[in-house]
Amino acid sequence: MAITLGAQYYRPPFPRSDHWETDLAAMKEAGLNTVQLWLVWGWIEAVPGTFRYDDYDRLVELAGRNDLRVVLSTIAAVHPYWIHREVPDSEMITNMGAKVISTNRREIHYGITPGGCLDHPGVAERMRAFLKTTAERYAGIPYVSGWDVWNELRWNVHADGLVCYCDHTVRGFHEWLEEKYGDLDGLNRAWERRYGAWDEVVPGKRPGRVYTEMMAFEEFLMHRSVEHAKERYRIVKAANPGKPVTVHGGKPTVLYGSDAYGGENPSTALHRGNDWGFAEEIDGVGTSSFPVWENIDHADFMARIDFVRAAAEANGKALWLSELQGGRSADGFNPQHAVSAAVQQRWIWSGLAAGADTVLFWCWRDEIFGRESGGFGIIGADGRAEERTEALARTGAVLTGYDPILSAYRLPGAQIGIWFSPRGYFHSWCEDGDASRPMRALQGVARVCIRSSFPYTIVEEDHLEALRGLKVLFMPRGLVVDDPASDALAAFVDAGGTLVVESEAGAFGANGVYRYPHERFLATRFGITEVGRRPLPADVVPIAVGGETRFLPATQWATPYENGSLSQEIAYGKGRVIALGLYCAEAYYAGSRETEGSFAAAAGEYERFVSAIVESAGVDRAARIVEAYSDAPLAHLRIGYAGKTPVVYVIAEGPRRALTIEVSDPKLAAALQGGVIDLLTRRSMTMRDRLIVIPPSEWGVTVLVPGSAA
Repeated sequence: MAITLGAQYYRPPFPRSDHWETDLAAMKEAGLNTVQLWLVWGWIEAVPGTFRYDDYDRLVELAGRNDLRVVLSTIAAVHPYWIHREVPDSEMITNMGAKVISTNRREIHYGITPGGCLDHPGVAERMRAFLKTTAERYAGIPYVSGWDVWNELRWNVHADGLVCYCDHTVRGFHEWLEEKYGDLDGLNRAWERRYGAWDEVVPGKRPGRVYTEMMAFEEFLMHRSVEHAKERYRIVKAANPGKPVTVHGGKPTVLYGSDAYGGENPSTALHRGNDWGFAEEIDGVGTSSFPVWENIDHADFMARIDFVRAAAEANGKALWLSELQGGRSADGFNPQHAVSAAVQQRWIWSGLAAGADTVLFWCWRDEIFGRESGGFGIIGADGRAEERTEALARTGAVLTGYDPILSAYRLPGAQIGIWFSPRGYFHSWCEDGDASRPMRALQGVARVCIRSSFPYTIVEEDHLEALRGLKVLFMPRGLVVDDPASDALAAFVDAGGTLVVESEAGAFGANGVYRYPHERFLATRFGITEVGRRPLPADVVPIAVGGETRFLPATQWATPYENGSLSQEIAYGKGRVIALGLYCAEAYYAGSRETEGSFAAAAGEYERFVSAIVESAGVDRAARIVEAYSDAPLAHLRIGYAGKTPVVYVIAEGPRRALTIEVSDPKLAAALQGGVIDLLTRRSMTMRDRLIVIPPSEWGVTVLVPGSAA
């Protein structure tokens, strides 16, 4: 099927019906091929057992009349007002034992959140009925092309405390523990406890307390969200077997480390589930992205997409940009910035370069509810609507004209991996009330890879098949490591891989218990032992690796090794381990977003350090941008294939910047030798001495294919 380019339209009762006919015609004229509609449970079943779809029926019919496909989003987390009357004692319970009072969702006109607890059998039964009735109603319509069954994976909005600690959820926690550990004796052995009965095993209460039970409860909540998403998927898929059924988060799983305990919606790390778990069964995973609103620069935006892509491609599933910022953001009376056509087009084409097959904007018209009033509309009143719709129409024409190439585009397997440990996030949340430290460290390594145009992937600790084909694995802030992960890491190095770790790798188990240095996997597997924590000597620390001394940014503390140095490099089997007694990736991430100071000065040195490791590990790079350097605006390559046809995406954060590409891969060079064409402008270019000069572009986007293919 052709690439989906669409926009969210209906969040009842907005837009009002007098706009519908002209708006859907205008969406088609603007180059969009799809409209997305929110099917809100609280709105549809306002009276128990009575389902009203009259407004949706008309919108779906109008979409078909305008040759628009339809994606339907089931908003089952906005409950009907009657839920607690019809299902008594279904309220969520906070960690302090308080019953949660549900309220109107701040950005939705009708329906309450958080509503009833998902673990209450009565709530679950009512929700299933809504999903089944809705899925069956629209199953026979051919241009209803897909479903998104869980919007941003929200289940605890407006709970005003950590949830849920009701009897149903605690019972589910005990059942999950029993399945995981076999019985209470197995739990006691793993946790080094002496529990005598299951009712003694109480979920952790808050950060700063004992790690063990809190880490376990965080993992259970993540697992619970995955299983709930899969149930939604099965219900809708049963009625729509030939159509994609997806879910999406407000952020990728990797970025759910910064949900603070003390914020408006207190929550634990990864409480909305795990993209790798979703993609095991669900047809696709996606993410919302509001780069201007959330001050996300383009390197971080590309990383954001990559984090979801890694989960999707590990399971052969689709990648969606499920909510992409359409126009000026709105957050009450705070000043907001307009969205230019150029930056929006870079978002679209970056998503396609990363392998997305669906881009859905939030939204077509400016919002009218609460703090989001007056924002996000592609045709919104921020003075840039005309340029955005004109640019979208041009992109829509390119997607249609070159669909055989663009739809078939696939990225080759990466040879660089970055370790992602949900249990490391749980541990960090228990200590700090969020998991920003490991999250920023992971983002730091990803940022280097993007700025250097190194293809990479994310290796999630329970999906270790992703290690196959890698030549180097970075493990920033890998504090929690247990078997079988340590077995897989040792096998990876023994087979020829390069493993790069930071301070106190494997210092904790998933049970939250600290290990002495000689007990950690680095010592037991590779003979690398730290001697303990020491004050950090400076923000920038000289490190000798590979015969060179580099001045790397660092944070928190230093942990020297037995030889007295802050780094070790040892051979093991056919591979090697590079160990740093510092936390550099997290410090680099902070410094790379600064313009002055010691961290900013050391950011380029860290990029060169990572690049040297990658190159010494024998990682293949098909091409590079010659002008790329550490303090320049992002210039990035993505190279994939549509069958045997290479497709080279060139993304430049400074759109008026000329670039030169140097091609090193013989296969790619041979395919481009006869000349290349930019699909967006139809400009021809020639490769000389394996160099291609890319002239400045209006949007900072160039999509190259061999001239013979276009």
